[in-house]
Amino acid sequence: MKHSAGINRRNFLLASTGLALSAQSVSTFSQESAQHSKQDASLNFLINRGTSFELSDNDRVKLERAVFDFLKTHYAGMSLQFWGQPFEQIDFENRLTNIIYWVNKATKHHASLYPVDPIWVLSQIKAESLFCEFALSRSLAAGICQFMPYTARVGHQMIVAGDLPKHHLAPYKKPELAGSLEQYNALIKERSAFINSNKSAKSFNLEKALSYMAQGQSASEEAQAQLNYMAKISEINIAISQAKENYIDYLETNITELGQRDLFGQTAFFNQFDERFTYQKPIFAMVKMLANALRVRSGNILSASAAYNAGLSRTWTNQPIYTQYGLLPAYEETSTYISKIIANYEEIAQRYHSA
Repeated sequence: MKHSAGINRRNFLLASTGLALSAQSVSTFSQESAQHSKQDASLNFLINRGTSFELSDNDRVKLERAVFDFLKTHYAGMSLQFWGQPFEQIDFENRLTNIIYWVNKATKHHASLYPVDPIWVLSQIKAESLFCEFALSRSLAAGICQFMPYTARVGHQMIVAGDLPKHHLAPYKKPELAGSLEQYNALIKERSAFINSNKSAKSFNLEKALSYMAQGQSASEEAQAQLNYMAKISEINIAISQAKENYIDYLETNITELGQRDLFGQTAFFNQFDERFTYQKPIFAMVKMLANALRVRSGNILSASAAYNAGLSRTWTNQPIYTQYGLLPAYEETSTYISKIIANYEEIAQRYHSA
């Protein structure tokens, strides 16, 4: 990966927003947690509405060191997921400085909605992407916060690759693939409509075929309808996979050739190509989603993160008592996700509070 050595951390923040770092913070980070010892810095998963999580300049530096030490302890000498590079070749310190800056800005901005612990946010980002701004999943989630295109565009007004007319023209690379995401979405809708309009064919199975045979009846028409149904679904699925691969190709090609895989040196490009690969908007969006879920789920940070992964509605239950705090959905992916965040939080918090 190419890094721009000529742009320091402060200059990147200025280049991204035109805003300078404040000389000093107006309050300290978490008045309660500042008194914690190493032994009692473990996660309290219910956050009180009145908690203050704003970080001072010194707090940000301390938190950066805590996260970096956590990463170094567990990943030194390893080639990392998402990055495809050894730990030692990645400028984590520069990235953490900028990410923590925006996390602090976002938690302060959304504090009136609900307080969000910045250590938790960092723990969640680490679980999502290992702080890799160019992380890209096969489901088309992208960036350090792994936003899906629709959520990023409609929910948080981010520019997504392929949205702008200029994305379909040179100098963008492979502009003929810029419409692949739109094609992918159209095919998903086509498949859903086809399934809904062919419920009888979908429901025909071996048991029904044997039942027809047992009664001495022919089911040739039903069988043929099922074969036709399966063939059409297969055809649509192949087209969906191809559209997805084309869109990933479009993203990767432009990130590499025009963006040079360098957010720090090519800030303007990424702000106009796909904002999911930047810091400010994705972090603000993640914190807003967590704050809203915390508000709805009475400060339960576990439910809030489960909502980020699986959807807020899936953490709801009408069972007495539990309605207030929500329940974790019975999905293996969500369970694994929450487990990783809890472990990340413990590792970072212990280092932060013992510094």
